[in-house]
Amino acid sequence: MSSWFDKLAAKPQRAILLLGFVLLLAGNAILPMTDRDEARFSEASREMIQRGDYIVPWFNGAWRFDKPVLIYWCQIASYKIFGVNEFAARLPSALFCIGTALLLARWGQKAGGNKTALLAGAMFLTALHVAVVIGRIATADMAMIFFCTLAAWSGWELTRPENPARKTWWWIFYLALALGFLAKGPVAWLPFGGMILGRALRPQAFRLPLNETIVGLCVAVALVALWGGPALAQTGGQFWSVGMGEHVFNRSVGVINGHGPKDTLQYLALLPLYFLIFFASFFPWSIRVPTALHRWWPDRRRDDLGWFLLVNALIVFIVFSLVKTKLPHYTMPAFPLIALWLARQISGEAQISAWFTRWLALMVAIILAVTVGGFTFARSHVLTQNLWNATKTQVRPETKVGCFGFIEPSLVWKFRAVTTNYVTLGTVNQAKDFLTNTPPFILVIPTESLTNLPDTNGTLISVSGLDVVKFKNRNLTVIVR
Repeated sequence: MSSWFDKLAAKPQRAILLLGFVLLLAGNAILPMTDRDEARFSEASREMIQRGDYIVPWFNGAWRFDKPVLIYWCQIASYKIFGVNEFAARLPSALFCIGTALLLARWGQKAGGNKTALLAGAMFLTALHVAVVIGRIATADMAMIFFCTLAAWSGWELTRPENPARKTWWWIFYLALALGFLAKGPVAWLPFGGMILGRALRPQAFRLPLNETIVGLCVAVALVALWGGPALAQTGGQFWSVGMGEHVFNRSVGVINGHGPKDTLQYLALLPLYFLIFFASFFPWSIRVPTALHRWWPDRRRDDLGWFLLVNALIVFIVFSLVKTKLPHYTMPAFPLIALWLARQISGEAQISAWFTRWLALMVAIILAVTVGGFTFARSHVLTQNLWNATKTQVRPETKVGCFGFIEPSLVWKFRAVTTNYVTLGTVNQAKDFLTNTPPFILVIPTESLTNLPDTNGTLISVSGLDVVKFKNRNLTVIVR
């Protein structure tokens, strides 16, 4: 075991790159779109190509203001190379995840040597929630995490009083802030808060001149404005009022789509939520955090980097603990920082190589079992995939599609692969109006609601499968004319 560990640690970045490609690309072409946001991001990128509009995202013929534009640009580039499919849609997230692990390896090598580099990168890559979900799904999260990590590292280097390359790190830091904002908005600027706290609480260890900080923030805002200005002009300001108002401010003070507490008592009860689910999300490496923290605590005043990493991680946990809308992945920008902090604490332990290689081998086996075996099994049970398999031979470019009572965005992703019309989504009561369309058309409705339709002439196709979002089996009937 120790020999294997030493061989990997001899060239940590190469080991991380290989591990990342094996784990993060496995299964991405197998599993159909199951997450609602995955389908929305992926379809919006396709519609930007179709419209020739690379400023404002659209989904199913309507503006999509949920996130800024960077991830759509990345998916478009992937589509141009690999075609429009699930693998290409997920590839940018996988590459950003691998890139984040490589950042940790480089930073860890500089901060603690090759063992620290290997531990930090590999622990992040193989943390359960990262490897199975966030590191691969077609959303903006992994791009934001990458730039948050880059901002944290460059912010650390920028504030070193003795660093001769401060000017270079200054540019990297503010470019990372700008690109992070373009990935997922103002959450990407949390590393700036860590720098401010460092300067306030440890002024001798953190250099942060006011004038160059103000100039840097102006540069970051100006870079964002290169896209933001045209986007605001094109949408009459709605990209700001809806994107920032609804998806940032309202998400902070209210509950979106039921993801959060119903009242003040529940809000208070959920304050420690992220500190608890961290142990599952960052499994198995989270099991070493409490003992490492206990051992580190007496030396905290002498370890500026360790303090900086934990302060930045704590900022993320505190901010999202206070935000009312709760989703398990919100605190993941802290995970790379915790991985590097933990790697520095345990890299010198006598038995670390044996312990780490055992867990690494187990996690690789688990991740591949889930993403290859598990995804293959799940594919034949996912309702939207079964629906598409049953109807794809009936879909032509001119076909109109209406889905009523089952309106998952993944249906839009599937049908828009062929039809040039937008997909009509609505309630069961609206289904009968869709029947007045001139054929060819396809109507999708829950089987139990079929009796509500006045006219069911046409080819009837029955489909069943797992509604992944609601996690229950459902039966659908398709009317083809």
